[in-house]
This record gives sequence, structure tokens and C-alpha cells, in this order.
Amino acid sequence: MEGDDMNLKDIQQKLMTQEEDSIKLLKRFVEIESFSYDKQGIDNLCRVITNIFQELPVSIEELQEETLGNHLRITYGEGNRQITILSHLDTVYPRGTLEIMPFRLDGNKVSGPGVYDMKVSYVMMYHLFKLLRENKGPGDDVRIVWLLTSDEEIGSPSGKHHVYREADKSEVILVLEPTGGDGALKTSRKGGGKFRIEVKGISAHAGVNPEEGANAIEELVYQISKIAALADSSKGTSINTGEIRGGTLFNVVAEHAVAEVDVRVLIPSEAERIENAFKSLTVNNPKTSLSVEGSIYRPPMIRTDKTGVLFNLACAVAEEIGLTLSEVMTGGGSDGNYAASRGVPVLDGLGVVGGYAHSPEEFLWKDTIAERTSLLYGLVLSLIRKQHWHIDNIVN
Repeated sequence: MEGDDMNLKDIQQKLMTQEEDSIKLLKRFVEIESFSYDKQGIDNLCRVITNIFQELPVSIEELQEETLGNHLRITYGEGNRQITILSHLDTVYPRGTLEIMPFRLDGNKVSGPGVYDMKVSYVMMYHLFKLLRENKGPGDDVRIVWLLTSDEEIGSPSGKHHVYREADKSEVILVLEPTGGDGALKTSRKGGGKFRIEVKGISAHAGVNPEEGANAIEELVYQISKIAALADSSKGTSINTGEIRGGTLFNVVAEHAVAEVDVRVLIPSEAERIENAFKSLTVNNPKTSLSVEGSIYRPPMIRTDKTGVLFNLACAVAEEIGLTLSEVMTGGGSDGNYAASRGVPVLDGLGVVGGYAHSPEEFLWKDTIAERTSLLYGLVLSLIRKQHWHIDNIVN
């Protein structure tokens, strides 16, 4: 690219001089509450992002939803080669959280609802697009698509279809989810599933005629023990029965019981095994009935050779700013899982360094905004410069 005379270290220093503006922008985003089920809040955030980014040479499309919040698709460039970057608009914090968890800047520590996961990514993208504009854009043959889904925190029931659509058109996917705890990039993620097991029994008096009843709780306990045996740590498969409800009083044979089960898998074949096992559950007590709902709704993000090549490219870029990168597998999911399932190479965890996402202590380290934005810019620039780029052609 022409005009990119500044090296990444210079870019980082330049961004550090703009820290005050970055924090003001981040505060503006964080103070628009956008809980996953708050369509009004998310749509309001869409409007604010649109107003801020429309000063840049990008095209902005708001993807309408009836019940959940709208998604955003922001495109820079008109070339045929597509690089897609993923963020999400929603947070896990209900409206009103700001009253007890306000945006705060304390030295190098920035805290607030969604500050780390992942509203800081909007600040990173604002700087990325500005830097590209200053350096004459992404080039004639490249377009950068920034997709912001509105429902990632609840499994992307709508957003995943937009992720699939962009992944099918992309050479590579970059995900601005937070880094691992020590700044590691995420090269693999477990897939996730949720199952609901419901047992119906027969109510009876626990002292007078218990033999006429059928205890739904006892049957559910039996089923839970069978489910727990499905876990296989050697393959990265975990089972967690996280919620149980049942019965009415201690002296009544329980007529009803329900369990909610979380499943995580690292290998696609394990997803099939687990789903088949849940479908095959049968009652132990013939006087009870059993129903099972659920699925592995988020596929695993597998580390492939192409992932490794992309990670090595990021490491080479990071060296230019004196940063040494590591990689990690995580049990949590992201929209990167859906993208990876389409066969496109995905590099996740390209956001900032911080911690305690989804909690009252959520925070980020301010100085990593410039650091990680420089890394993102350098990585995107490296991909753009590969005029005949394909992941198979990049050598370590």
C-alpha cells in the first residue's frame, strides 16, 4: 500500500497520544446499555455507532430484526477479496446496571458493563478505519466487512446466519473478542450445547400411600447420573447439570422435576455422540415419563493448520511493536465458532487485555487499546498486501 510510511511502533505511539479521545468514545458506547433482550437499547447503540462511523468512507447497513436487536454491517472498500472482522452489540447486563456499575477510569484500569466484552472493539475499529483512510484505504481489490451481531451472548440465534453468509465470502475472519487472561490469542474454542430434561411422575402422600406415586426427582437423579458419565476429559467434553427444579413439599412424592444441562465439546464427533445419547435416554421407573429438548447449538472452533499459519502471521506483526503472543484454547464460545465451521481460517481474541467479563468487576487495561489496535492494523495491512493472498500460500 502507498502512504504507509509510519511503522507499527509509530502507529502505536500515535494511538497512545489519542488515549483521552479513545476513552471518551468508549464511555459513550458503554453508557448505552445493550442487554441481549433489550431491542430498544441495542437499536439505539446501532444508531450511535452509525452516527460516529458515517464520517468515515464506509457503507453502513442496519440489518433489521423484529424481536431481538438489529445487527450492523459496515464495509470499507469495494474489492473482491473480503476480510471479515466480528464484534457484537449485546452485553449480559440488564438495563439499569449502570446505576450500580458505572463507567470508571482509575489510572490504567477502565471498568464498566461491557467495557471489555466487547465495546472497546468499536473504538479499535474506529481507529482502524481512520488509519486505513490516512493510508489510502484497503486497496482496489479488498473490502473489509465489520459485522456486529446483536445476540452473541445468547448464542446468536439470528446473528449466526449473517456470520455464515460473510464467512462464505471471506478469505479470513478476525474476531475482536477479549484476549485470554495474559493477552493470549484464541485459536480454538469448545462448542456449546444446552439440554432440558423433564420428568413427570405421579403425586402421592409420602407417608400414607407412597407406593402409588412415582417420584420424578428420583427419576431425574437417575438420568443425571447417566448424563454425567458422558463426560470425557481426554476429548475435551464436559457436562454440567447447572439447574434442578422439582417437587412441592418434603412430604409429597414429587410429580414433576426438570434439569438444565450445559455441554461443551472440542471435537465435532463428540457433539454427535452427546446429542445421540440425550435422544436415547429412557426411563428407569416405568411409571414416569421423560422428555428431552436441546442440542449442541454452537459448533467447536477447531485449530487447523491454517489457523496456525494465521497465528504465526500475527506473531510476526506483534514483534514489530515488541509484543510476544501466545495462544490458548477456551471453553467459551463466540461467533468465531460459527465462522470456523464454514472452513474459513479464524483468529479470535484480538481484543484488548483485561478480565472478569460478565461480572461486576469487568475491566480492561487502558494502555492495551493502542497496543492491540496497532496489532490489528498491522495484521490487516499484512493480509491486504498479499495481492494474491490465500492462507495456503503464507509460509511460516
